[in-house]
Amino acid sequence: MSSRKTISLCLVVLISAASCAKFAPKDLVNLPVSENRGLLDTSQAKAVFNYAQHFPNWTQLSLCIINGDSEKYVGVQRRNDSLVYIQNSDSVFEIGSITKTFTGTMLAKMILDGKVDPNEPIKNILPLRLRESSRNGIEITLVHLANHTSGLPFEPTNVKDDKEHPFDPYSPYRYYDATRLYDYLSHQLVLQSTPGEKRTYSNLGVGLVGHILTLISGKPYEELLFETVCSPLGMKNTFVTLNDERMRSMVRGRDPRGQLLPYDSGGCGALTGAGGISSSVKDLVKYLRANMSDTTYFYLAQKTTKRFDEHFTGGLGWATYSDRGKSHVGAFGATGGYTSGVIFERNERVGVVVLTNVSAFLASEGNYTEGLCRALYDPLPFASGRKE
Repeated sequence: MSSRKTISLCLVVLISAASCAKFAPKDLVNLPVSENRGLLDTSQAKAVFNYAQHFPNWTQLSLCIINGDSEKYVGVQRRNDSLVYIQNSDSVFEIGSITKTFTGTMLAKMILDGKVDPNEPIKNILPLRLRESSRNGIEITLVHLANHTSGLPFEPTNVKDDKEHPFDPYSPYRYYDATRLYDYLSHQLVLQSTPGEKRTYSNLGVGLVGHILTLISGKPYEELLFETVCSPLGMKNTFVTLNDERMRSMVRGRDPRGQLLPYDSGGCGALTGAGGISSSVKDLVKYLRANMSDTTYFYLAQKTTKRFDEHFTGGLGWATYSDRGKSHVGAFGATGGYTSGVIFERNERVGVVVLTNVSAFLASEGNYTEGLCRALYDPLPFASGRKE
């Protein structure tokens, strides 16, 4: 599997073979070209049209295209096999593994504040004895966890071993608490490789970073999220836990056939740092703007901690792709009822945010959401090599 595809794998895509029977929607009957409304131009509309062909009716896409100082917000919904424009830039979607970049940013802030050593062996931080904390004399560190080189597997093997709560492939970590996490780490953990040696994408690894940050700070993950990212940037529609007010702002997730899924009030349990955040396009644009301009902890999270090949490097939650002298930073997410993507280039300040309530069980079949992100991003001036 290529490194580019690996970065988009997250909560449910690899967890279960229980995806639904193949969905075959009817052909769309219109191309949503705007009429002097500042929305999608013809090429952008074609990209949305091509990917929305695969989605069921009533699914939504919330987009923003950033080009320098300009921001183009667009909402699209598929209704009765047609695409219509809607206003959903403040609507909230689960963002899946884009959460990992927030966790990496929170780690970077603690590093800069001198509260944690990124190369500290995690066995010195966790309040338990790891069944296996090293291989070939190399201990697992926080950096290894954050850049997916820890040797930890994709997820704990005891995810489905909850006798009180039946396993739900659409919300696999809902009831996965610290007690079960510690039991796994103490009694079942087997490293897949020597720490720092190679990249193995791991929800467990980055989820463990988030958990360790709560231990170091003595604060819940969501409180750290607000303190480190949301409050400084004015991100009012980004959160972990649901209440009545937040639920009203959420777009309901849908299964591969377009049926509504229940609100996931349980989140990701002890692995919240891997994929438990929900956000809006407007908030994520604020987040990308900070990543484009900041020179402190947002920038530190992007900096290379491991080179995987000539085109692909890993930071603290972020991944950077380089080709022909140009590079961009990206992250993609997928949960039971949502898929998402962000791509940006820091120096030229171009980027794309795409949020959908399309199930990962459907979108992953054709890498649809990541494909749409790239189709909207690649024509941008710096992305295509045409500096202006």
